[in-house]
Amino acid sequence: MGAVHRLKSARLLLLAPLMLILAACQLDVDIAVSMTANGSGSVSVRVVADEELVEAAPSIASRVLVDDLLEAGWLADGPSQLDDGGVVITLTHNFANADELTDILNSIGPPISEVSVQRDLTRDTADRVVAATNSISATLKLTDGFNDFSDAELNTLLGGMPFEDLLEGRSPADVMTVDISIALPDSSADGQERIEEWSAPLDGTSTSLEMTTSQTTDNPTTLTSRISTALGFLLVGWIAASGIFITWVVVARRRRALTRRDD
Repeated sequence: MGAVHRLKSARLLLLAPLMLILAACQLDVDIAVSMTANGSGSVSVRVVADEELVEAAPSIASRVLVDDLLEAGWLADGPSQLDDGGVVITLTHNFANADELTDILNSIGPPISEVSVQRDLTRDTADRVVAATNSISATLKLTDGFNDFSDAELNTLLGGMPFEDLLEGRSPADVMTVDISIALPDSSADGQERIEEWSAPLDGTSTSLEMTTSQTTDNPTTLTSRISTALGFLLVGWIAASGIFITWVVVARRRRALTRRDD
């Protein structure tokens, strides 16, 4: 299965569990992005539904959906029963660079779209990374209500619009929330990390997600670099000492020559 097809499948399989639990009274979706200092990191999607889910949709996610998610690179934890009778499922996916993070977030689909992640590096004369600028942008919107969570392929997979009768008369804003948090490395922030949060509008309006951070990279002093530095100082010292010695010899010879002439 190709990478593009896997990402498309991942989007459908992420949306399927969401649609299956939208019959609940309240659905809370938390999407968290965490990037480390080297540009890699992870994305997690945590979905929590209340007790009514057990009655309305006891099979929140079939084994087939979980297997396909794993094949697409996601790790699934749950669905698990909560103490209050609700259920929770958490999906996580690692990324190695900005391009992979862009693909993962775009694969989730509405209310996140038009995602772009950039990581611009600055290198020194030894080609070492000394600084980086990290930026992420996206559009948060639902233009067609619950229909944005589905498409022809998903409807075919599930045999029609999921829980269409149960969702009649409700809007996404009535039964769910979607919150996004992003943590990017930032040298000026406490803990060398800056975290920002957004709540996606689910009423047909849209908002922009924009975040940029800057970081400097401390190149650790290794034994090799210490030896090279020490040798450099020794070389400079040797050249200086050699120059002084040669000057002293020349001056001494001139003095001897002048003394012999006077004699």
